[in-house]
Amino acid sequence: MANPELKTVFLDHLVSPFGVALVGNDLYVANTDAIVRYPYVTGQTRITVPGQVLTELPGGPIDHHWTKSLVASPDGSKLYVGIGSNSNITENGIGEERERAAVWEVDRASGAHRIFASGLRNPNGLSWEPTTNKLWVVVNERDEIGPNLVPDYLTSVKDGAFYGWPYSYYGQHVDPRVMPQRPDLVAKAIAPDYALSSHVAPLGLTFYTAGKLPGYQGGAFVAEHGSWDRAPLQRL
Repeated sequence: MANPELKTVFLDHLVSPFGVALVGNDLYVANTDAIVRYPYVTGQTRITVPGQVLTELPGGPIDHHWTKSLVASPDGSKLYVGIGSNSNITENGIGEERERAAVWEVDRASGAHRIFASGLRNPNGLSWEPTTNKLWVVVNERDEIGPNLVPDYLTSVKDGAFYGWPYSYYGQHVDPRVMPQRPDLVAKAIAPDYALSSHVAPLGLTFYTAGKLPGYQGGAFVAEHGSWDRAPLQRL
């Protein structure tokens, strides 16, 4: 069950696997099984009051990709949360993947949610591109089909789009390991915008707007931590 009793959050040096979004005086933390709201006043470095659960998120008991990425919409009315799959390629059963491998859109006022985009094995680092105000994400793709497949990627997140997981990768490249096959969904799968090479395991994304690094204005910085499923090591 969700735990709204997370009583202490250190804001001055927060190091957490959870997604955090601040909207006005509301601080939202994407816990592994819920989005929890805490009151916040500018300058605070500690929160000691109980939080309130805004909406439940898919959690245990398996909870394979348990961290959640979180970002608020530019107008603050919605929250977007990245929810990873519960497996590599549904080896735990398709029933364990209900509403996972997706980006949810959550109404900040009511907590109601809908699937904004799906077929994203493990979406991380949700971020708004500042010129177009489009939502972007980096995604960790599937393992165990060699060191050169499948490319992790950076992509814009299109409303209603399906990105292939688990039935296909990088568009409509079928993964024959997944049973039963779903050619109807493969036909709908769209390719992401940019490949990041295979098994680089991107976890963070931010668009650069500060203007202090010539040539990088408007570009994207992606944090990668690498993967066990890459041999030999890839040097960038």
